[in-house]
Amino acid sequence: MKKKKSVMKLFLMSLLKSLLCIVVILGVGFISYKISYSILSNGGVDIDTDSDSLKDIIDDATTDEISKNLIYVSDDKNKVTNVILEICNTKTNNMDYVTIPVKTNYTIPSVMYRKLCQVNQEIPQIIRVSELKQYFEDESDAYGYGVLIFEKMLGTDISYYTAISQETYDSHYMQQRVNVGFKTTSSLNNTPGPDGTIPTSNTTLKSKMKISILSEAYQRQLTDLNHDQTKIADYIRDQYERVHSNLTVHNKIGYLEAYEKMDVTKFHFWGIPGIYTDKIFEVDTKAAKRALKQLTNNTVTYADTQDLKKLNMISAGGGKSSSSSSTPETKSNVVSSKGLRIYVLNGSQIAGLASSTKTKLENAGFTVPKVGNYTAETLTTTRIKVSAKGQGEDLKEFFNNPEIVVGGVTEGYDIEIILGTVDAN
Repeated sequence: MKKKKSVMKLFLMSLLKSLLCIVVILGVGFISYKISYSILSNGGVDIDTDSDSLKDIIDDATTDEISKNLIYVSDDKNKVTNVILEICNTKTNNMDYVTIPVKTNYTIPSVMYRKLCQVNQEIPQIIRVSELKQYFEDESDAYGYGVLIFEKMLGTDISYYTAISQETYDSHYMQQRVNVGFKTTSSLNNTPGPDGTIPTSNTTLKSKMKISILSEAYQRQLTDLNHDQTKIADYIRDQYERVHSNLTVHNKIGYLEAYEKMDVTKFHFWGIPGIYTDKIFEVDTKAAKRALKQLTNNTVTYADTQDLKKLNMISAGGGKSSSSSSTPETKSNVVSSKGLRIYVLNGSQIAGLASSTKTKLENAGFTVPKVGNYTAETLTTTRIKVSAKGQGEDLKEFFNNPEIVVGGVTEGYDIEIILGTVDAN
Protein backbone atom coordinates (compact mmCIF):
# COMPACT_ATOMS: atom_id res chain seq x y z
CA MET A 1 0.00 0.00 0.00
CA LYS A 2 2.81 2.38 0.97
CA LYS A 3 4.61 1.46 -2.24
CA LYS A 4 1.56 2.44 -4.32
CA LYS A 5 1.31 5.79 -2.54
CA SER A 6 5.01 6.44 -3.14
CA VAL A 7 4.63 5.71 -6.85
CA MET A 8 1.56 7.96 -7.07
CA LYS A 9 3.35 10.73 -5.18
CA LEU A 10 6.38 10.46 -7.46
CA PHE A 11 4.13 10.61 -10.54
CA LEU A 12 2.30 13.69 -9.30
CA MET A 13 5.57 15.47 -8.42
CA SER A 14 6.97 14.75 -11.90
CA LEU A 15 3.77 15.99 -13.53
CA LEU A 16 3.82 19.22 -11.52
CA LYS A 17 7.47 19.85 -12.40
CA SER A 18 6.70 19.30 -16.11
CA LEU A 19 3.75 21.69 -15.99
CA LEU A 20 5.88 24.27 -14.17
CA CYS A 21 8.58 24.05 -16.85
CA ILE A 22 6.00 24.52 -19.59
CA VAL A 23 4.59 27.59 -17.84
CA VAL A 24 8.08 29.08 -17.42
CA ILE A 25 8.94 28.46 -21.09
CA LEU A 26 5.68 30.02 -22.27
CA GLY A 27 6.16 32.96 -19.92
CA VAL A 28 9.71 33.62 -21.14
CA GLY A 29 8.57 33.33 -24.76
CA PHE A 30 5.68 35.74 -24.20
CA ILE A 31 7.90 38.27 -22.40
CA SER A 32 10.49 38.05 -25.20
CA TYR A 33 7.76 38.60 -27.78
CA LYS A 34 6.40 41.64 -25.93
CA ILE A 35 9.89 43.15 -25.57
CA SER A 36 10.65 42.59 -29.28
CA TYR A 37 7.30 43.96 -30.38
CA SER A 38 7.55 47.06 -28.20
CA ILE A 39 11.03 47.77 -29.59
CA LEU A 40 9.81 47.50 -33.18
CA SER A 41 6.47 49.26 -32.66
CA ASN A 42 5.32 52.38 -30.90
CA GLY A 43 5.42 50.90 -27.41
CA GLY A 44 7.38 53.77 -25.97
CA VAL A 45 10.82 52.20 -26.31
CA ASP A 46 13.13 53.89 -28.80
CA ILE A 47 14.24 51.85 -31.77
CA ASP A 48 18.00 51.39 -31.79
CA THR A 49 18.95 53.54 -34.77
CA ASP A 50 22.56 52.48 -34.71
CA SER A 51 23.40 51.78 -38.35
CA ASP A 52 24.87 48.28 -37.80
CA SER A 53 22.05 47.19 -35.45
CA LEU A 54 19.27 48.20 -37.86
CA LYS A 55 21.15 46.69 -40.80
CA ASP A 56 21.19 43.33 -39.00
CA ILE A 57 17.42 43.53 -38.49
CA ILE A 58 16.77 44.47 -42.12
CA ASP A 59 19.14 41.79 -43.48
CA ASP A 60 17.28 39.17 -41.42
CA ALA A 61 13.86 40.42 -42.55
CA THR A 62 12.27 38.89 -45.61
CA THR A 63 9.38 39.53 -47.94
CA ASP A 64 8.03 37.60 -50.93
CA GLU A 65 9.66 38.20 -54.30
CA ILE A 66 6.28 39.47 -55.46
CA SER A 67 3.95 40.67 -52.69
CA LYS A 68 0.32 41.65 -53.17
CA ASN A 69 -0.83 43.88 -50.34
CA LEU A 70 -4.54 44.76 -50.25
CA ILE A 71 -4.89 48.27 -48.82
CA TYR A 72 -8.22 49.14 -47.19
CA VAL A 73 -9.18 52.74 -46.41
CA SER A 74 -12.09 53.41 -44.05
CA ASP A 75 -13.66 56.48 -42.49
CA ASP A 76 -15.15 57.12 -39.04
CA LYS A 77 -18.58 56.01 -40.32
CA ASN A 78 -17.37 52.42 -40.77
CA LYS A 79 -17.39 52.78 -44.56
CA VAL A 80 -14.64 51.47 -46.82
CA THR A 81 -13.79 54.50 -48.93
CA ASN A 82 -10.93 53.17 -51.07
CA VAL A 83 -9.35 49.82 -51.95
CA ILE A 84 -5.95 49.51 -53.62
CA LEU A 85 -3.97 46.38 -54.50
CA GLU A 86 -0.26 47.14 -54.09
CA ILE A 87 2.04 44.80 -56.05
CA CYS A 88 5.66 44.94 -54.89
CA ASN A 89 8.07 43.17 -57.25
CA THR A 90 11.52 42.78 -55.66
CA LYS A 91 12.91 41.14 -58.81
CA THR A 92 12.33 44.18 -61.02
CA ASN A 93 12.00 46.81 -58.25
CA ASN A 94 8.65 47.76 -59.79
CA MET A 95 5.73 48.96 -57.68
CA ASP A 96 2.21 48.83 -59.11
CA TYR A 97 -0.98 50.15 -57.50
CA VAL A 98 -4.32 48.85 -58.84
CA THR A 99 -7.49 50.69 -57.77
CA ILE A 100 -10.68 48.68 -57.16
CA PRO A 101 -13.74 51.00 -57.02
CA VAL A 102 -15.66 50.78 -53.73
CA LYS A 103 -18.94 51.05 -55.66
CA THR A 104 -18.25 47.53 -56.90
CA ASN A 105 -21.03 44.97 -56.47
CA TYR A 106 -19.87 41.35 -56.34
CA THR A 107 -21.88 38.14 -56.18
CA ILE A 108 -20.11 35.74 -53.82
CA PRO A 109 -19.83 32.21 -55.30
CA SER A 110 -22.31 29.81 -53.69
CA VAL A 111 -19.74 27.55 -51.96
CA MET A 112 -17.95 30.49 -50.38
CA TYR A 113 -21.24 32.13 -49.49
CA ARG A 114 -22.41 29.07 -47.53
CA LYS A 115 -19.18 29.14 -45.54
CA LEU A 116 -19.44 32.87 -44.85
CA CYS A 117 -23.00 32.38 -43.63
CA GLN A 118 -21.54 30.30 -40.80
CA VAL A 119 -19.71 33.46 -39.69
CA ASN A 120 -22.67 35.78 -40.24
CA GLN A 121 -26.04 34.43 -41.33
CA GLU A 122 -27.19 37.88 -42.43
CA ILE A 123 -24.40 38.56 -44.93
CA PRO A 124 -25.93 39.12 -48.40
CA GLN A 125 -24.69 37.11 -51.37
CA ILE A 126 -24.37 40.28 -53.43
CA ILE A 127 -22.04 42.55 -51.48
CA ARG A 128 -20.99 46.17 -51.97
CA VAL A 129 -17.28 46.76 -51.35
CA SER A 130 -17.93 50.01 -49.47
CA GLU A 131 -20.15 48.11 -46.96
CA LEU A 132 -17.60 45.35 -46.23
CA LYS A 133 -16.97 46.32 -42.59
CA GLN A 134 -20.70 46.31 -41.85
CA TYR A 135 -21.03 42.62 -42.76
CA PHE A 136 -18.81 41.48 -39.88
CA GLU A 137 -18.84 42.41 -36.19
CA ASP A 138 -15.06 42.21 -35.83
CA GLU A 139 -12.89 44.57 -37.91
CA SER A 140 -10.15 41.96 -38.40
CA ASP A 141 -12.75 39.47 -39.66
CA ALA A 142 -13.99 42.03 -42.18
CA TYR A 143 -10.49 42.58 -43.53
CA GLY A 144 -9.51 38.89 -43.41
CA TYR A 145 -12.65 37.51 -45.03
CA GLY A 146 -12.53 40.49 -47.40
CA VAL A 147 -9.18 39.20 -48.70
CA LEU A 148 -10.81 35.85 -49.55
CA ILE A 149 -13.64 37.62 -51.37
CA PHE A 150 -11.22 39.84 -53.33
CA GLU A 151 -9.14 36.80 -54.30
CA LYS A 152 -12.23 35.30 -55.93
CA MET A 153 -13.27 38.61 -57.47
CA LEU A 154 -9.84 39.36 -58.96
CA GLY A 155 -8.76 35.80 -59.74
CA THR A 156 -5.43 36.16 -57.90
CA ASP A 157 -3.76 35.36 -54.58
CA ILE A 158 -3.27 38.17 -52.06
CA SER A 159 -0.30 38.08 -49.68
CA TYR A 160 -1.32 40.55 -46.96
CA TYR A 161 -3.78 43.25 -46.07
CA THR A 162 -3.23 46.68 -44.56
CA ALA A 163 -5.93 48.98 -43.23
CA ILE A 164 -5.32 52.73 -43.03
CA SER A 165 -7.45 55.65 -41.91
CA GLN A 166 -9.02 58.21 -44.20
CA GLU A 167 -6.64 60.81 -42.77
CA THR A 168 -3.61 58.70 -43.71
CA TYR A 169 -4.99 58.08 -47.19
CA ASP A 170 -5.56 61.80 -47.74
CA SER A 171 -1.95 62.55 -46.82
CA HIS A 172 -0.46 59.69 -48.86
CA TYR A 173 -2.66 59.55 -51.95
CA MET A 174 -4.65 61.63 -54.38
CA GLN A 175 -7.10 60.68 -57.13
CA GLN A 176 -6.86 61.16 -60.85
CA ARG A 177 -9.51 60.37 -63.48
CA VAL A 178 -8.21 58.19 -66.30
CA ASN A 179 -9.54 56.08 -69.18
CA VAL A 180 -9.02 52.46 -68.17
CA GLY A 181 -8.83 50.05 -71.11
CA PHE A 182 -9.03 46.27 -71.00
CA LYS A 183 -9.47 43.33 -73.34
CA THR A 184 -12.46 41.09 -72.65
CA THR A 185 -14.39 38.17 -74.08
CA SER A 186 -17.23 38.64 -71.58
CA SER A 187 -20.69 38.24 -73.14
CA LEU A 188 -21.84 41.08 -70.86
CA ASN A 189 -19.63 43.56 -72.66
CA ASN A 190 -19.53 42.21 -76.21
CA THR A 191 -22.30 42.74 -78.74
CA PRO A 192 -23.48 40.25 -81.40
CA GLY A 193 -22.14 40.55 -84.93
CA PRO A 194 -24.21 40.68 -88.15
CA ASP A 195 -24.90 36.92 -87.92
CA GLY A 196 -26.20 37.27 -84.35
CA THR A 197 -23.29 35.43 -82.70
CA ILE A 198 -21.26 36.94 -79.88
CA PRO A 199 -17.55 37.43 -80.76
CA THR A 200 -15.11 35.06 -79.05
CA SER A 201 -12.04 37.17 -79.81
CA ASN A 202 -10.90 39.88 -77.42
CA THR A 203 -12.71 43.19 -77.58
CA THR A 204 -11.10 46.25 -76.01
CA LEU A 205 -13.37 48.37 -73.81
CA LYS A 206 -12.74 51.62 -71.96
CA SER A 207 -14.15 52.84 -68.66
CA LYS A 208 -13.58 56.22 -67.01
CA MET A 209 -12.38 55.75 -63.47
CA LYS A 210 -10.77 57.62 -60.58
CA ILE A 211 -7.59 55.83 -59.55
CA SER A 212 -5.40 56.41 -56.50
CA ILE A 213 -1.87 57.73 -57.06
CA LEU A 214 0.79 58.85 -54.60
CA SER A 215 0.54 62.44 -53.42
CA GLU A 216 3.48 64.72 -54.12
CA ALA A 217 4.08 65.13 -50.37
CA TYR A 218 4.26 61.35 -49.85
CA GLN A 219 6.59 60.96 -52.84
CA ARG A 220 8.92 63.49 -51.25
CA GLN A 221 8.72 61.65 -47.92
CA LEU A 222 9.70 58.33 -49.51
CA THR A 223 12.43 59.91 -51.61
CA ASP A 224 13.82 61.65 -48.52
CA LEU A 225 14.58 58.28 -46.85
CA ASN A 226 17.57 58.05 -49.17
CA HIS A 227 19.07 54.98 -47.44
CA ASP A 228 19.40 56.94 -44.18
CA GLN A 229 19.07 54.32 -41.40
CA THR A 230 17.84 56.81 -38.78
CA LYS A 231 15.13 58.05 -41.13
CA ILE A 232 14.15 54.48 -41.92
CA ALA A 233 13.74 53.73 -38.20
CA ASP A 234 11.59 56.85 -37.72
CA TYR A 235 9.52 55.88 -40.74
CA ILE A 236 8.90 52.38 -39.31
CA ARG A 237 7.77 53.82 -36.00
CA ASP A 238 5.50 56.36 -37.70
CA GLN A 239 3.84 53.75 -39.91
CA TYR A 240 3.08 51.43 -36.99
CA GLU A 241 0.99 54.18 -35.47
CA ARG A 242 -1.10 54.53 -38.63
CA VAL A 243 -1.94 51.05 -39.88
CA HIS A 244 -3.60 47.78 -38.96
CA SER A 245 -2.13 44.85 -40.86
CA ASN A 246 -1.60 41.09 -40.80
CA LEU A 247 2.02 41.48 -41.92
CA THR A 248 4.54 40.19 -39.38
CA VAL A 249 7.18 42.56 -38.02
CA HIS A 250 9.83 40.96 -40.26
CA ASN A 251 7.54 41.18 -43.29
CA LYS A 252 6.97 44.88 -42.60
CA ILE A 253 10.67 45.66 -42.34
CA GLY A 254 11.47 43.53 -45.39
CA TYR A 255 8.68 45.26 -47.27
CA LEU A 256 10.08 48.65 -46.32
CA GLU A 257 13.55 47.65 -47.47
CA ALA A 258 12.10 46.66 -50.86
CA TYR A 259 10.14 49.93 -50.91
CA GLU A 260 13.27 51.92 -50.22
CA LYS A 261 15.17 50.39 -53.16
CA MET A 262 12.54 51.48 -55.66
CA ASP A 263 12.37 54.68 -57.67
CA VAL A 264 9.25 56.48 -56.45
CA THR A 265 8.94 58.42 -59.70
CA LYS A 266 8.59 55.12 -61.61
CA PHE A 267 5.67 53.74 -59.58
CA HIS A 268 2.77 52.77 -61.88
CA PHE A 269 -0.95 53.17 -61.20
CA TRP A 270 -3.82 51.25 -62.78
CA GLY A 271 -7.56 50.72 -62.68
CA ILE A 272 -8.98 47.21 -62.39
CA PRO A 273 -10.73 45.99 -65.57
CA GLY A 274 -14.49 46.40 -65.37
CA ILE A 275 -17.38 48.60 -66.37
CA TYR A 276 -19.83 51.02 -64.73
CA THR A 277 -23.58 50.53 -65.12
CA ASP A 278 -25.76 53.16 -63.45
CA LYS A 279 -22.84 54.16 -61.19
CA ILE A 280 -22.37 50.56 -60.01
CA PHE A 281 -19.06 48.96 -60.98
CA GLU A 282 -18.65 45.34 -61.99
CA VAL A 283 -15.18 43.79 -62.14
CA ASP A 284 -14.51 41.69 -65.22
CA THR A 285 -12.91 38.78 -63.32
CA LYS A 286 -11.36 37.09 -66.36
CA ALA A 287 -9.87 40.33 -67.64
CA ALA A 288 -8.69 41.28 -64.12
CA LYS A 289 -7.00 37.91 -63.62
CA ARG A 290 -5.20 38.25 -66.94
CA ALA A 291 -4.13 41.83 -66.25
CA LEU A 292 -2.80 41.08 -62.74
CA LYS A 293 -0.95 38.06 -64.08
CA GLN A 294 0.74 40.30 -66.64
CA LEU A 295 1.90 42.63 -63.85
CA THR A 296 3.26 39.85 -61.64
CA ASN A 297 4.97 38.07 -64.55
CA ASN A 298 6.61 41.25 -65.80
CA THR A 299 10.41 40.89 -65.89
CA VAL A 300 11.23 44.39 -67.15
CA THR A 301 12.03 47.27 -64.78
CA TYR A 302 10.06 50.43 -65.51
CA ALA A 303 12.39 52.91 -67.17
CA ASP A 304 10.02 55.84 -67.63
CA THR A 305 7.56 57.81 -65.55
CA GLN A 306 4.01 56.70 -66.33
CA ASP A 307 1.95 58.98 -68.56
CA LEU A 308 -1.54 58.88 -67.06
CA LYS A 309 -2.95 60.96 -69.91
CA LYS A 310 -2.64 57.96 -72.21
CA LEU A 311 -4.96 54.97 -72.15
CA ASN A 312 -4.50 53.26 -68.78
CA MET A 313 -4.14 49.70 -70.01
CA ILE A 314 -1.99 46.88 -68.67
CA SER A 315 -0.26 45.40 -71.71
CA ALA A 316 1.09 41.92 -72.34
CA GLY A 317 4.59 43.38 -72.04
CA GLY A 318 4.02 43.87 -68.32
CA GLY A 319 2.44 47.24 -67.77
CA LYS A 320 3.19 49.95 -70.28
CA SER A 321 0.56 52.61 -70.87
CA SER A 322 -0.17 52.95 -74.54
CA SER A 323 -2.29 55.39 -76.45
CA SER A 324 -3.55 52.62 -78.72
CA SER A 325 -4.62 49.17 -77.69
CA SER A 326 -4.38 47.56 -81.11
CA THR A 327 -2.05 47.55 -84.07
CA PRO A 328 -3.13 50.34 -86.46
CA GLU A 329 -3.97 49.64 -90.06
CA THR A 330 -1.31 50.63 -92.58
CA LYS A 331 -2.07 53.80 -94.51
CA SER A 332 -2.46 51.88 -97.75
CA ASN A 333 -5.37 49.88 -96.26
CA VAL A 334 -7.21 52.81 -94.67
CA VAL A 335 -10.01 54.48 -96.62
CA SER A 336 -11.03 58.01 -95.62
CA SER A 337 -14.62 58.23 -94.39
CA LYS A 338 -14.90 61.86 -95.45
CA GLY A 339 -17.18 62.08 -98.47
CA LEU A 340 -18.88 58.78 -97.60
CA ARG A 341 -22.53 58.68 -96.51
CA ILE A 342 -22.80 57.81 -92.81
CA TYR A 343 -26.01 56.65 -91.12
CA VAL A 344 -26.01 57.04 -87.30
CA LEU A 345 -28.38 54.89 -85.21
CA ASN A 346 -28.98 55.15 -81.48
CA GLY A 347 -28.59 51.67 -79.99
CA SER A 348 -28.11 52.90 -76.41
CA GLN A 349 -31.74 53.87 -75.68
CA ILE A 350 -30.33 57.16 -74.33
CA ALA A 351 -32.24 60.07 -75.82
CA GLY A 352 -30.36 62.56 -77.98
CA LEU A 353 -27.16 60.51 -78.40
CA ALA A 354 -27.54 60.06 -82.17
CA SER A 355 -28.16 63.80 -82.75
CA SER A 356 -25.17 64.86 -80.66
CA THR A 357 -22.97 62.32 -82.48
CA LYS A 358 -24.16 63.62 -85.86
CA THR A 359 -23.16 67.15 -84.84
CA LYS A 360 -19.75 65.96 -83.61
CA LEU A 361 -18.98 64.09 -86.82
CA GLU A 362 -20.21 66.87 -89.11
CA ASN A 363 -18.05 69.39 -87.23
CA ALA A 364 -15.10 67.09 -88.00
CA GLY A 365 -15.92 67.15 -91.75
CA PHE A 366 -17.90 63.90 -92.15
CA THR A 367 -21.24 63.57 -93.96
CA VAL A 368 -24.17 62.35 -91.84
CA PRO A 369 -27.42 62.77 -93.82
CA LYS A 370 -29.59 60.79 -91.43
CA VAL A 371 -29.95 59.57 -87.82
CA GLY A 372 -32.39 57.04 -86.37
CA ASN A 373 -33.07 54.53 -83.62
CA TYR A 374 -31.83 50.94 -83.44
CA THR A 375 -34.54 48.90 -81.69
CA ALA A 376 -33.33 45.31 -82.09
CA GLU A 377 -31.39 45.44 -78.77
CA THR A 378 -29.53 47.78 -76.45
CA LEU A 379 -25.82 47.82 -77.28
CA THR A 380 -22.98 48.39 -74.87
CA THR A 381 -20.15 48.79 -77.39
CA THR A 382 -20.61 51.00 -80.45
CA ARG A 383 -20.65 49.05 -83.72
CA ILE A 384 -19.38 50.57 -86.98
CA LYS A 385 -20.63 48.72 -90.07
CA VAL A 386 -18.68 49.41 -93.24
CA SER A 387 -19.19 48.47 -96.89
CA ALA A 388 -15.57 47.53 -97.53
CA LYS A 389 -12.51 46.54 -95.50
CA GLY A 390 -10.38 49.54 -94.50
CA GLN A 391 -13.33 51.88 -94.07
CA GLY A 392 -14.25 53.38 -90.69
CA GLU A 393 -10.75 53.34 -89.18
CA ASP A 394 -10.65 57.14 -89.03
CA LEU A 395 -13.96 57.13 -87.10
CA LYS A 396 -12.67 55.00 -84.22
CA GLU A 397 -11.15 57.99 -82.42
CA PHE A 398 -14.63 59.43 -81.83
CA PHE A 399 -15.83 56.39 -79.83
CA ASN A 400 -14.76 54.16 -76.95
CA ASN A 401 -13.06 51.23 -78.72
CA PRO A 402 -15.86 50.51 -81.22
CA GLU A 403 -16.28 47.22 -83.05
CA ILE A 404 -15.86 47.40 -86.85
CA VAL A 405 -17.97 44.97 -88.89
CA VAL A 406 -17.69 44.56 -92.66
CA GLY A 407 -21.08 44.23 -94.40
CA GLY A 408 -24.70 44.68 -93.43
CA VAL A 409 -24.85 48.44 -94.12
CA THR A 410 -28.30 49.90 -94.82
CA GLU A 411 -28.84 50.42 -98.57
CA GLY A 412 -27.99 53.93 -99.73
CA TYR A 413 -25.18 54.41 -97.18
CA ASP A 414 -21.49 53.56 -97.06
CA ILE A 415 -21.13 53.36 -93.26
CA GLU A 416 -23.63 52.66 -90.51
CA ILE A 417 -22.80 53.53 -86.88
CA ILE A 418 -24.91 51.93 -84.13
CA LEU A 419 -24.16 53.72 -80.85
CA GLY A 420 -23.62 51.83 -77.59
CA THR A 421 -24.07 52.93 -73.98
CA VAL A 422 -20.30 53.31 -73.37
CA ASP A 423 -20.36 56.39 -75.60
CA ALA A 424 -23.22 58.06 -73.76
CA ASN A 425 -20.73 60.12 -71.71
